[in-house]
Amino acid sequence: MDKAEFKKSLLKIAFKPLTLLNMMKKKDKRLIFFYSNLGFRDNVKAFYDFLIEHNYNEKYYFVVSINDYEDYQFNAPKHVKFVNNKEGIKYFLKAKYAFYCFGKYPIKPAKSQMVVNLWHGTPLKRIGNLEDGKEQVDYNFFTKVIASSPMYQPIMADIFGCKEEDVDVLGNPRNDEMFKVNQILDTAILRGARRLIVWLPTYREFNDNMLVPLLTNDELEDLNQFLRTKNWRMIIKLHPLQEASLSDMKYSHIDIYNEKQLKDNDMSVYTILRNADALITDYSSVFFDYLMLDRPIAFVTEDFEEYKEKRGFIFDKPEDFMPGPIIKDLEHMKNFLSSVDYGIDTYRDDRHEVNAMVNTYNDGRSAMRIAANYLDNEDN
Repeated sequence: MDKAEFKKSLLKIAFKPLTLLNMMKKKDKRLIFFYSNLGFRDNVKAFYDFLIEHNYNEKYYFVVSINDYEDYQFNAPKHVKFVNNKEGIKYFLKAKYAFYCFGKYPIKPAKSQMVVNLWHGTPLKRIGNLEDGKEQVDYNFFTKVIASSPMYQPIMADIFGCKEEDVDVLGNPRNDEMFKVNQILDTAILRGARRLIVWLPTYREFNDNMLVPLLTNDELEDLNQFLRTKNWRMIIKLHPLQEASLSDMKYSHIDIYNEKQLKDNDMSVYTILRNADALITDYSSVFFDYLMLDRPIAFVTEDFEEYKEKRGFIFDKPEDFMPGPIIKDLEHMKNFLSSVDYGIDTYRDDRHEVNAMVNTYNDGRSAMRIAANYLDNEDN
């Protein structure tokens, strides 16, 4: 057991009395609780945004417990309170409804509660009880967990150690953003470019001469010049855990964002993706989401065998679920971009096949389904 898991085990022991208290405490059926310990984003924020947009805070009272609560507490909408994660415990114990996707309180839900694990995507990598050495870890601190398709119901059940009937196929609220239109924001993202390419690398350790996998900083400059000649723009969104100084990384046609910069510009990964003509990624589940838009995808997987050995994948042959070419160097990158420009799309049928397996819904209404399935059902 590593240090992080050991710390979590101690935390679970410390929280055990709170499980007993949670079972006894009366719940407020008008209180909705949201939790994240890795920023207010992804599925939990997308669901919150839907509820605010549709005036659920007129009927319910919201408490949002997040590590970056100070960025929101002074501009909270009506009937919404932002608190830190320590203070959030007392509200969780009172709430009839609770939603999380990053972290959680290791407190078992009461029978009178609906605690929903929205998670953060449709996994390709081994996580939870499917990871080596973590088969016996208790991850089940929810009433329901969300999945994107029936194929993923048994997978999510195995990951979180729950029953298949506790896995509801409702889709990921964060994907709803890809089906919206915001002309002002979309224009700002494109910045006059003829096409937009988005590159979303999974977290890796890099040396000082590499900001992203595969390409050195000098090759990034070469790529920038290639994009400039076509009047294309590339957005590289770094993984939230990647620490990098971007002050010296200035390119005319490549924008590099970290999580804070996205928030400062009122953007999410999904507002960017809806404007993207193509996606480049690797083992991130984001490409399962992007399949909904039926646009080209390419993969940077130069460390595939090492990643498979160390981290592992849910499927025996994960490459069968990766419908796009493999980029092996800068020239491969340019060839892929040129194929997008010329409308050459040899993986379209493969994308359709994978999308049918991993995404039941392609309609931008996942948040609505979750609200209707839980909040609007007073029998819960």
